[in-house]
Amino acid sequence: MPKFDYEAVKDILRCPNSLSPVVHEGDSLVCIDPECRLQYAIMDGIPNMLVDDATALPVDSWQEMMSRHDLTPFSDSSDSHLADS
Repeated sequence: MPKFDYEAVKDILRCPNSLSPVVHEGDSLVCIDPECRLQYAIMDGIPNMLVDDATALPVDSWQEMMSRHDLTPFSDSSDSHLADS
């Protein structure tokens, strides 16, 4: 089975819904935008970046994934942003 090379494309990959960066999480890519929280499956080494096929993650699951990537949402702002911890 072909392997997805996230490192080769991480600087150009964006969520097609929010245009935010995505992180590699297991066999998927996850949008870092706290308003979007879409998860895109990777099948046979190819990410399916179709919004209609993506899964909207619950807030708690998304936050757990972001914390594994050292990304945490700011809670003191009306605008949700992410920052490197």
